[in-house]
Amino acid sequence: MKTDPRKLKRAKLLERIRTVERSRSALAASEAEATRRRLFGVAERTRSLARHYAQQDDAMTGTDLRGAKAMQDQLQQLCALSERHAEEAEQRSDATMDELASAERRMRRAEEDRRSLARAIVADLER
Repeated sequence: MKTDPRKLKRAKLLERIRTVERSRSALAASEAEATRRRLFGVAERTRSLARHYAQQDDAMTGTDLRGAKAMQDQLQQLCALSERHAEEAEQRSDATMDELASAERRMRRAEEDRRSLARAIVADLER
């Protein structure tokens, strides 16, 4: 049975599509990881600032104490929010890394399919 050269052309096209898909997935994964790192940095700086305000004992008046307590409460809320955002970014990053791995598997499969078709065509021509 002869192998159709159009199948090889189609396999090459599919391989190029999978390569582009993999590149896009890699870019998305990189961006998601950068966002995750930034948000974890924000969360850590917010926690550090909250610890700093929690340790301040130099308030002289009741107004100072109320202001410091209000700042501490707001920073704790901000800590919780920034940590939640960082965790969501980590989940998105993990999902995009999974997509990247899937795209790489599809790209390798497309390469293997193209190579096997090319070998089959060469074998048919040699007969």
